[in-house]
Amino acid sequence: MIKLKQVAPENIWYDFENEVDFSQYEDKMVIAGNRSFKEFGDDDLIKIVKNDYYDDDETLIENEDGSCYEDEIGYSYDTAEELEKVSGKKNWVEGTFRGYSQSDWQKIWYVKDEVSQDELDYIGAFYIGTISEFYDEDDCYYYVPDYVVWKGKKAICDYLGFKVDETEIYDEQDKLIE
Repeated sequence: MIKLKQVAPENIWYDFENEVDFSQYEDKMVIAGNRSFKEFGDDDLIKIVKNDYYDDDETLIENEDGSCYEDEIGYSYDTAEELEKVSGKKNWVEGTFRGYSQSDWQKIWYVKDEVSQDELDYIGAFYIGTISEFYDEDDCYYYVPDYVVWKGKKAICDYLGFKVDETEIYDEQDKLIE
């Protein structure tokens, strides 16, 4: 029998970079930031990289004549055309990762044909922190997006790949989650 205990929200701790592998999204997603949410700086943005046109916090965008100009990562990406030019990919669309408060959001750009809504939900949950943490008797930790936890035990077990009839899940007040 697997027994999971939910960690109280104020005690959740995870390393964003270690929990989600963003390398597969480098050329098809950019977290553009939230101008009202000053705590997030350029280091927290997923940067787009195309060939060698990358230098520290700036991307060198190659013009048709072979010359380059610098464009800041993040806030400066205001149009799909800019991202098409940097990445060489078409069909960039704007989206948003949303948390639980009005100021808890991040503007994103992604290639619609290459990033699914499920991927956006997953990445957004970890980036914004709308996840729940569980641990077992062996101190193994599991992270589950809140939108899955809210659906109950079966959804949590399905998400983690556990058998429902072989799993007990308790919330942070030690109540059994059904």
